[in-house]
Amino acid sequence: MKFKEERPFPTPDAAERKLLELANAVEADHAGRLSVAVINTQFRNAGGSYEEYGSAVKAAIAHGWLTMHPSGAYLSFTQAGAELFA
Repeated sequence: MKFKEERPFPTPDAAERKLLELANAVEADHAGRLSVAVINTQFRNAGGSYEEYGSAVKAAIAHGWLTMHPSGAYLSFTQAGAELFA
């Protein structure tokens, strides 16, 4: 009998990796920004929770891979984040 639900992102690092993978696949707008709504929707469709998404975004920003627009509606890759996929 299982008492704990298995999560697709069992660790914060796994959630962060998935977030970066999804962000890399999203087409940026003319200013190089990525829509938070699009990435969040894709993350949720991959089985992630809102809490996992939020912690993954905070971790990616803390690692210096993403920046968030002051409005909170867009993310952008930093040079270090872009180099992860080069």
